Amino acid sequence: MLGGLEKPTAGEVFVAGQPLHRFTQSELVTYRREQVGFIFQSFNLLPQLTALDNVALPLSFRGVAKHARQARARAVLAQLGLAKHMHHKPGQLSGGQQQRVGIARALAVQPTLVFADEPTGNLDSRTSEETLNLFRAVIRRFQTTWIMVTHDHHLASFADTIVSIGDGRITDITQTEHAQTASFVTNQKVTP
Repeated sequence: MLGGLEKPTAGEVFVAGQPLHRFTQSELVTYRREQVGFIFQSFNLLPQLTALDNVALPLSFRGVAKHARQARARAVLAQLGLAKHMHHKPGQLSGGQQQRVGIARALAVQPTLVFADEPTGNLDSRTSEETLNLFRAVIRRFQTTWIMVTHDHHLASFADTIVSIGDGRITDITQTEHAQTASFVTNQKVTP
């Protein structure tokens, strides 16, 4: 609902003062296109496109000219350490590299919010740790708010705020001791 993909069946949803629950489908499309980036657990890269074209694709939906979207995609890929891999297709990249392409795709649109669904779920422990460190650097560099859904308590421990949800309800909100610029949501079952 925060990403504008679904409307609530009851209640209200506000994001940065915007009443998403009142938005028309057209307004939700504009909200997602202009303000939101998504990072998927399974990366969701188009296999026939290069890393460069995967990152540039969302910019085409915003009407950005081809040369400008490719320039922005190249810049973001370079910032994420993928300059040498931008002409590779997903099948030619490691899992960690594919994840960075997914991050680059989300950041290329310069969103105010990034939603990440179990972003390290398909990575081995070493690559997962590298990805967590990359998230920290990216969040600081791009000054973007991240909301991450995870069952991984180690991943959640990197957040400023942890919102625990059980059976569709918020069960706990915890402010962590360190100052990061991300918020994570952990979907865990809490036994009363």
